[in-house]
Amino acid sequence: HAPATLPTAGLPGSSKPTTASPKPTASRTAAPTSGEVKVTDDLKRGIVLIDATLDTTTQSSGTGMILNAGGQVLTNYHVVRSSSSVTVTVVASQRRYTATLVGRDAVHDVALLQLDGASGMPTITPDKDAVSVGDAVVAAGNAAGQGYLTAFAGRIRGTDRSIRVRGASPNDPEENLSGLLETDAHAEPGDSGGPLFDAEGEVLGMTTAGSSAGSQGAAYAVPIANALAVVGKISAGDETGGVVVGPKASLGVNAVEEAGNGVRVTKVISGTAASRAGLKVDDYITSVAGQSVSTLAALLEALDTVQPGQTVTVAWTRNGTADSSRVALDASKYN
Repeated sequence: HAPATLPTAGLPGSSKPTTASPKPTASRTAAPTSGEVKVTDDLKRGIVLIDATLDTTTQSSGTGMILNAGGQVLTNYHVVRSSSSVTVTVVASQRRYTATLVGRDAVHDVALLQLDGASGMPTITPDKDAVSVGDAVVAAGNAAGQGYLTAFAGRIRGTDRSIRVRGASPNDPEENLSGLLETDAHAEPGDSGGPLFDAEGEVLGMTTAGSSAGSQGAAYAVPIANALAVVGKISAGDETGGVVVGPKASLGVNAVEEAGNGVRVTKVISGTAASRAGLKVDDYITSVAGQSVSTLAALLEALDTVQPGQTVTVAWTRNGTADSSRVALDASKYN
């Protein structure tokens, strides 16, 4: 998915096709400073196109960057959030792989994927230099889920920007992101997770969101050092600061959000944490793991903070009467 950025429309996760993206510069010599640029072999190196299945009828599209020869891929979490399966196409070779979510950080909108059976993969080169306003950049990605790479040149307009984003699913919680780079390079849904290149062809950021506010649109990118810091924590199994390794936790219910009433259970899946806790259809979930739940987004956000197997308190009301139970959560089949 791509994130919808507030206060203005951004790179919304796409229900086939969609996610946000800008695009990279074609030639290293005499490259244009704005507008679309030619996609060269150098520019394609280490970039993948991502297709995520959200449910039986909905697809979300995005972009990613290969970090090592073994096929680990960096992307935005909102690109794959709530998906049941992920397929990745390597731009340079057009080879397709299934991908597994290794870990993610919803707070910083970073995810690490592993391509199944990958080896000898081409990789991107992260930039290690300081970024300044006015620097020339190129953003590349799978714009509008088009299935091929396009790229656009622009300039850095600001650093340390803050925005709010959400994924393609309407129930995904919004996340407040800060410390972002702002550029006038063109971005669309589908570009999320793609590279923001510097003039040397090194990656200085990961395109995350777009906005149409002001006289011209803007795109926002997570600085590559920040994204790689999250990857380092995932690889080390360090589950602090919003990082979760492995599958997310699941309660085992279907629910709907009712204005003024909260989250009503419409189905309790047999054999799950919800059934063990004693939840029933038409109960209203009020809190999970000490976090108040009044919307579906709040329920998902609460589950983001706990691990499968962790025992938490689930509270609900039934016919106006409050009840609660402590139960070990299950592993979710959704990313």
